[in-house]
Amino acid sequence: MAEFAYDIRDLKFILNEWLDMEEVFGLERFKDSYEKGDIDFILNEVYKIAKEVVFPINKEGDEIGLKFENGKVTLPPAYVEAYKFLQENGWGSANESLGSDELMPLTLYRAYNEMLMAACPALTSYIKLTTGAANLIYRFGTDQDREMFIENMLNGQWSGTMCLTEPNAGSDVGDATTRAFPTDDPRIYKIKGTKMFITGGEVDLSENIIHMVLARPEGGAPGSKGLGLYIVPKIWVNEDGSLGEPNDVVCTGIEHKMGLKASATAMLSFGENDNCRGILVGPPPDGEGASKGLAMMFHMMNESRIGTGHNALAQMAAAYYFAAKYATERIQGRLFTNPKAGRVPLIKHEDIKRMLLEMKAQVEAIRAMIFRGFYYLDIAEHGSDKEKAKRCQGLAEILTPLIKTYAAETAWQMIGQAIQVYGGVGYTEEYPVSQYARDVKILSIWEGTSFIHAMDLVGRKMRMGDGVHFANWMNDRKAFIDANKNIEGFGAELKRLEKAYQSVAEIKELYSAYYADKAQKGHLIPLYAHRVLTCCAQLFAAESILDQAMLAKRKIEELGTGHHDYAYYAGKVNSAKFFINNILPNVDYQAGLIKNADVSALECPEEAFIVS
Repeated sequence: MAEFAYDIRDLKFILNEWLDMEEVFGLERFKDSYEKGDIDFILNEVYKIAKEVVFPINKEGDEIGLKFENGKVTLPPAYVEAYKFLQENGWGSANESLGSDELMPLTLYRAYNEMLMAACPALTSYIKLTTGAANLIYRFGTDQDREMFIENMLNGQWSGTMCLTEPNAGSDVGDATTRAFPTDDPRIYKIKGTKMFITGGEVDLSENIIHMVLARPEGGAPGSKGLGLYIVPKIWVNEDGSLGEPNDVVCTGIEHKMGLKASATAMLSFGENDNCRGILVGPPPDGEGASKGLAMMFHMMNESRIGTGHNALAQMAAAYYFAAKYATERIQGRLFTNPKAGRVPLIKHEDIKRMLLEMKAQVEAIRAMIFRGFYYLDIAEHGSDKEKAKRCQGLAEILTPLIKTYAAETAWQMIGQAIQVYGGVGYTEEYPVSQYARDVKILSIWEGTSFIHAMDLVGRKMRMGDGVHFANWMNDRKAFIDANKNIEGFGAELKRLEKAYQSVAEIKELYSAYYADKAQKGHLIPLYAHRVLTCCAQLFAAESILDQAMLAKRKIEELGTGHHDYAYYAGKVNSAKFFINNILPNVDYQAGLIKNADVSALECPEEAFIVS
């Protein structure tokens, strides 16, 4: 088995040197619990756990997979043990739960969690979903709900899920047909329907599973506004917190997938015997049949969307680190410039080094983008300055579709490139990168396809708050460029960044015009939405990694080239230069395509796509 390795140095750089973690640790929620001195200890401890406890089960889960028999799903035994280890030793759901005394700043929690995701993405999905379900109950449940469910979810005794998708609805959540019928108890409803693609919907990780289910109550309005939210335990929970009878929730099957084979994706049937009970979360339907179920569920969905992008980054990073290590060890070929000198390691070849630097640049730029998002969320959730918190919330909402989509799509491409570095052996199952390729592909589909997020950006995020939040986001990009125009060593990069900023500004104006003339130009909005999202993501990622590179350059000047950290800081500078000079120009290219407004994809007859 290959030995797991991860760039813990970059995570420490982000938290110790780049982000203002003093501000985060000084927030009222954290000032008595965590401090900056905790960072290295926590990261070092979890790195060891990722290597020794979590990574060894990754291949086992891929090879053994899941066993489905008589409605029960059995995981490989090592998965159950690792899940319990993380939950019981304080590295699981409690550290991200709003209802926990152990709550960490998201920036710190996510830094250590990234290593666990990289070590075994199938395992960490169960932890994340349990956290998300517990947070929903904490935010919107009653005191009684919190007392009944949260503690056992956070200590690992119970797990959690999110139940939205249905066989006939897919991403059109508003078309859901699962129903909720009132009982004599206004708190309790009978649930009846089917949900699919439910991660962790049936597993043997815990003694109970708490499903958060969207269903339409009697008299509920059509569409998404009529959906309510219900807590549906697999085993009914009595009011004193003890377990009662099974709750008429049946797993009818699990998906057979190309990757994440130890992540149970279940089909669930609720109420086949008319005895599935759910606890209403939030108020009952109003006089017009409107409920707040989907609005509440969006809190869990948005957590999961950012988490999905971060999961993609973790897998991309792991594949890159494996490929880089292999390139230093594998002796193959001779130098183009000196073929008589003998065989050399792969990393000595120009094209291999180009591929490695592209992977490194994408990993570090996306990681920088994501952790700025986590910083915004920490301030938004826990900051006492209400205006700053509101502003950070708006910035985080804009980043959510960028993080989810750009990270997930880039990861698929870069893991393919990691396989290329390995050559033929990368396509075999003897090396870990092939599994990452299979595991990561779902992440551009999970929690909404790339198009859904692109439309969220251009249709909602750019326009929310009368456009104020996106204007703030654009103003921050302009302020960075203006403040750093005279910084030595990055003149060409800053010019490219400014050009990309101008391209995005032009795209924004173009889309405003499309919405103003929707009757004539409306078809162009969805047609080019994905490209708009890519442009925004690459602009923000480029600025983020350039900001890091400027700090790294100052460190080099301060410490000198003989310092043990010189290679790390020099690598950061070169990552930024590569990203801005080789990847960021795509923004200008894509902006040209958007302005050109070619509609051949729409004009092509549908019959032309069909081969008989």
